[in-house]
Amino acid sequence: MRCIYTILHVLILLNVSFATLSPPSDKKGQKGVKAQEGPRKHNVLDRKLVNEAPFVKDIIKYHATYHQDVSKRKFENAVLGYVTPWNNKGYDVAKTWAPKFNYVSPVWLQIKRQSPNIYIISGLHDVDHAWMKSLRQKGSDNNLKILPRILFDNWQLSDLKAFFTEPSSVSEQKALIEEVKKACKQWKFDGVVLEMLSQIGKYADRSVKFIQQFGLEMSEDDFSLILVYPPFRGYPTDEFFIQAFNDIYPYVEAVSVMTYDFSNPQKPGPNAPLYWMRLCVEKLIDDDENPSKRSKILLGLNFYGNSYTANGGGPIVGTEYIELLKNAKSNQALSYNNNTAENYVEIRTSQGSKKIFFPTLYSIQKRLDLAREYGTGVAVWELGQGLDYFYDLF
Repeated sequence: MRCIYTILHVLILLNVSFATLSPPSDKKGQKGVKAQEGPRKHNVLDRKLVNEAPFVKDIIKYHATYHQDVSKRKFENAVLGYVTPWNNKGYDVAKTWAPKFNYVSPVWLQIKRQSPNIYIISGLHDVDHAWMKSLRQKGSDNNLKILPRILFDNWQLSDLKAFFTEPSSVSEQKALIEEVKKACKQWKFDGVVLEMLSQIGKYADRSVKFIQQFGLEMSEDDFSLILVYPPFRGYPTDEFFIQAFNDIYPYVEAVSVMTYDFSNPQKPGPNAPLYWMRLCVEKLIDDDENPSKRSKILLGLNFYGNSYTANGGGPIVGTEYIELLKNAKSNQALSYNNNTAENYVEIRTSQGSKKIFFPTLYSIQKRLDLAREYGTGVAVWELGQGLDYFYDLF
């Protein structure tokens, strides 16, 4: 499902990039607030910026500032950061804060079945070797791994049937695994982040043995495999994924759980309520105190938000968020919902009234605290979308 949302997200972002987001100047708004930029001697906690109801003017003023020591970690559990080619800022963010990440996953690759036992990986034209070299140098103390995301792309029903159910499925799966390992060796990847469960529909229940074998063969060549995993939504298939996690996690390095996109323009609301994220973790761990099991979970953190109008609305990234905040009333503070642990703000623009949900320092801190409580890591979707001072918390 995240694939659909991702496509919609890209289309919306492309539309926004050709539009004028800044409405006419409002002397009573935040237009006079000048944003500061760059490193600072103290982090956001020391500067008392992590507040339940922050002022809009403070977000505008300080969002592009950050602690000068970008190598110091506050969150000790595993951190995965996604980077997308359609949001180039993420490449710079990954380099600047490389010591904060254990894994960086550029969203580069797709794999499709061309013919029996022949698999083609596309997207390799996006591979940036200079960036990878710089990233590894900056993240050397943390042994940072670069794991491109690979997506099952445009698979037909006949492809899925051959891959999962027919007698030839063993050789088909072996061929795909070999193609991925070959690409890792040739392009100097540390492994891959595999996204397939949302693309294979009814064949998901046949995927467990394949994932186990994939994980085993990758580890034999010292490659890592991280699996993208659906969150709990109350669907009939959820029980399968909850049970399958127990069979999968020993064979993969981690599982990146998509705990975002809780709401949408058809059902406006918070991006990822904290109570729902807690439920998603609890469903997977099932009271198991095994720290190895818990540490395999990477709890998804959205660094994008949503701006809703009476006619719908859609996703926004940090630069758009800051421009929208300039329309808020002077000295306006964000509202906070204790149940969802998210902030929101309602503003008027030349395009009409908007209700905006976007991560804040406070909401991110609450989610990092949740991860600490359960001993899980986190996965940020995605690095180019948030605000610079978010990384002081990691």
